[in-house]
Amino acid sequence: MRRRPDRILRQLLAVTLVILALMHPETTAHLAEITAAMVLGVIDGIGQAAAAQPGPALLLAGGIYLAVQIRAHRPPAARA
Repeated sequence: MRRRPDRILRQLLAVTLVILALMHPETTAHLAEITAAMVLGVIDGIGQAAAAQPGPALLLAGGIYLAVQIRAHRPPAARA
């Protein structure tokens, strides 16, 4: 069976973040507010830029769509 160190590290990070959130709930809530505001600001900026220049926005969206489709439908790797 193949070892997956990236999966182990991801799980360790998740457990560490849960423990920190349980130890400091007020800070976690404040961090969630800041993160939500930042994400909404980025989305708003993208929306405004797309409204100002719809042509490049459509090209970028099409490129992202193609990249996701290529990655999602990649054939499985051959095993030795």
